Amino acid sequence: MKFKNKIKISQIQIEGLEYPDQNANLIQNRLLNIIDFNPDIISTPECLNIITNDSKHLINNAPYQDKCPVLNECKIFAKKYKKVIHIGSLLLKNRNTNSLLNRSFIIGSDGKIKKFYDKIHLFDVNLNSKEKYKESSLFTRGNKIALVNLFGIKMGMTICYDLRFPMLFSRLTQLGAKVIFVPAAFTVMTGISHWLVLLRARAIESSSFIIATAQCGSHHHNRKTYGYSCLIDPWGKVLNIAKSKPKTLNTNININDLISIRKSLPSIKHAQKI
Repeated sequence: MKFKNKIKISQIQIEGLEYPDQNANLIQNRLLNIIDFNPDIISTPECLNIITNDSKHLINNAPYQDKCPVLNECKIFAKKYKKVIHIGSLLLKNRNTNSLLNRSFIIGSDGKIKKFYDKIHLFDVNLNSKEKYKESSLFTRGNKIALVNLFGIKMGMTICYDLRFPMLFSRLTQLGAKVIFVPAAFTVMTGISHWLVLLRARAIESSSFIIATAQCGSHHHNRKTYGYSCLIDPWGKVLNIAKSKPKTLNTNININDLISIRKSLPSIKHAQKI
């Protein structure tokens, strides 16, 4: 794609449902509502096709990639309206294994998959006696970082818990990323204390725009997510932010602002191998 310094971003924060078909209908309606803004890139949250705290429900209802109605809906919309869609992640069955994939996609304006990324850092934590997570028992861990060239700009892909690992963001920046996607389904407990702090830190450290699109509200089997989707500039300034309800954020960013910040504070160039 030809270089474009001014980019229009739409972020769709949703309260995701328990079945892929339901979420396909949900995202279709939300996509149609942003046509007037005419965004260059549409970003969506993690777990876009299914979200639940019930592992049996997830295993039984997660689709294969080629059968996922949410992926199909995004492809159709991208091609029809000539838009780039960042699918924060889909939870998918992994063929020939008993595990699942947590996979992010970039859908090009031709409706084809341009890039995908499998979540590297899996969420294995015990927040308290009632809230425990062990993604490694269900998901195959990703082992490759991913960058995509959109509008002549390299953009890095991460998912949720990856946010806590600055090495990944540093590596993406070293490889040329100027924009980094951080889709999420953050817990409420960690979201209140850490979400915005970590996002601003990653933006400042990497001198990059951070596009963080999240799930919000209450989901199947008492799963609750924090929300507060936001877009942060390379100086750590919050350009736009949602709260805990479904919302669409429309934001304009200028890559020239990033170039100026990196020129005045060239910490990326000063990084030393230790």
